[in-house]
Amino acid sequence: MLVPHTCTGSKDMYAEYAQVREEVALKKTDLRVLNGTTGNQICETFGVHPKLQAVQEMYNDGDLLFFTNTGVLTKETDKYNYQRDTVTQLFAHNWMQREAQRVDPLKEEDGTGVLGRIADALTLKGLNVGAFAIDVNAISLVGRPGVSSTPFILSGGGVTNFNYNPSTNSMNSIITSLNEATAHDSGIFGELWSSKLIKSIADNQNIYNTLAGKVTETTFPNSGLGRQLQMVAKMIDSREARGSDADVFFLSTGGWDTHSDVLDRQNELFADVDASFKAFSNEMKAKGTWDSATVIQTSDFARTLNPNTGRGSDHGWGGNYMMFGGGVKGRQIIGSYPDNLTDEGELSVGRGRMIPTTSWDAVFLPIAEWAGVNGADLDEICPNKDSFPASHFTHVANLFEMN
Repeated sequence: MLVPHTCTGSKDMYAEYAQVREEVALKKTDLRVLNGTTGNQICETFGVHPKLQAVQEMYNDGDLLFFTNTGVLTKETDKYNYQRDTVTQLFAHNWMQREAQRVDPLKEEDGTGVLGRIADALTLKGLNVGAFAIDVNAISLVGRPGVSSTPFILSGGGVTNFNYNPSTNSMNSIITSLNEATAHDSGIFGELWSSKLIKSIADNQNIYNTLAGKVTETTFPNSGLGRQLQMVAKMIDSREARGSDADVFFLSTGGWDTHSDVLDRQNELFADVDASFKAFSNEMKAKGTWDSATVIQTSDFARTLNPNTGRGSDHGWGGNYMMFGGGVKGRQIIGSYPDNLTDEGELSVGRGRMIPTTSWDAVFLPIAEWAGVNGADLDEICPNKDSFPASHFTHVANLFEMN
């Protein structure tokens, strides 16, 4: 996704990239060149995959940045100590996906996710905060019990009205009457069931009503990611009707476990990501919410730089990730792109698996500050942040336009 292009320093990093990637390397002439500052990186310019035209445009327009060599970390480490210094099970999809959503390797806020804790902090400031997953259940949105509202799981295809094809017109009233009845000996679990059921039906009706008539001005791709982002756009458009001050969303797209034919798969996957991101940014601009929305792209891990015998890639560790939005200070590459991509490099643990030098803590802490979290509340957003030195983090004002 992010490839060395022009490097006039001590060595030609593109040549090293091509040597390590072998037959799955992207041609230098096919790369889409990123303009603007790259920070204190090994190269003056980098390029992105040829299918990422909108990503290139957002970067060059100053609305998108990259976090480079980023991933799950318990603390800063090196190739000689990483197994001892890391509590998360590496190279396993389920463990790494969960930790990227929790950002709590030592389980100090066990059972919660980083977006849920951000929602909690904003709720305790008196804001009405919604939490929505599209098509999936995500621990990322789970907060502490009783603080924020329970996260909703919405379909990317829209919200269906309850009892939309009724055999009786009074279904709502019948369910309500059955579940509102209580007596002195009513069981606590029965009452909990009843209250949850009635609230769920009411919440469904509220969201159905607020989304009714909401249409996007932009045509979104008819793909899983495209439909999810379109639903997010409609939910943002309905924020006033819902009485929401802020919302957090989680959505996902799969197919990236490219153990074979990585180049062909990436052409399809990146084309969908690019078209979906472009549609979302265009819709936010059309609705006047571009400056108030931030999208952070995460993953379980990157892929091995060295290909396997099937022209594919296997499970890696540190990778490159995008963040974009109208308030993002783009045209930057945050972190340190590895200065040696071979297995002799200080960050490689074999086959081009890079030890991350930027943690998810360093990504989500400034996002929380941009959203309005400050002070001691930040200790709960990233409870492991004190395991890293102050130099590990980038100040929020360097990543976002702050009012």
